[in-house]
Amino acid sequence: MARWYRAAEIAILLPNRLRRKAVQRLALEPSETVLEIGCGTGRNLPLLRKAVGSDGEVIGVDAAGGMLAQAQRLISRRGWKNVRLIHQDASLLALAEPVDVAYFSLSYSVLPDRDPVLDRAWEALRPGGRLVIMDAGIPHNTLGRMLRRPAELIATIFPGDPYSTPWRDLSRLAEPVQTERFQLDLYFLCSVQKG
Repeated sequence: MARWYRAAEIAILLPNRLRRKAVQRLALEPSETVLEIGCGTGRNLPLLRKAVGSDGEVIGVDAAGGMLAQAQRLISRRGWKNVRLIHQDASLLALAEPVDVAYFSLSYSVLPDRDPVLDRAWEALRPGGRLVIMDAGIPHNTLGRMLRRPAELIATIFPGDPYSTPWRDLSRLAEPVQTERFQLDLYFLCSVQKG
């Protein structure tokens, strides 16, 4: 899938500006540490690194070696010393130091068993840290009814659950859950803060 990742973004109507907007909504500060769960080929790494600056840290986790190989090439080309990758199933993740933000970008809906991954991400957060999920799903409106069949077809080609509801999953961790919709309500950004 790594070599077809950019084509997949076209198929799911994901403009690059939506990635930028999502990273802006993370409200990262220079010197913070951000964990991206399901970092894939590293499409968000430049945006995340820019947000935390050279004094911050970006940690990317992915279980797919092919995806991480492409992300590592990007890191090596750019010479980033504060971006590191972990090749691991995120449900087994245990970090030595807490992070300020745990971020899922189009990775949450592809997880086969979301609860353990969500729990590991929550445990990785420092008090006051933020857990943010940006993903896609079929909206509950007229457009959603029209897109139901094409979305299900796309989900058979590219992994993902078009019916995932991360805002409900996040509510078991903390309240309130902030949710914002984008791109004709096809994309959403959900977040909670750890008390």
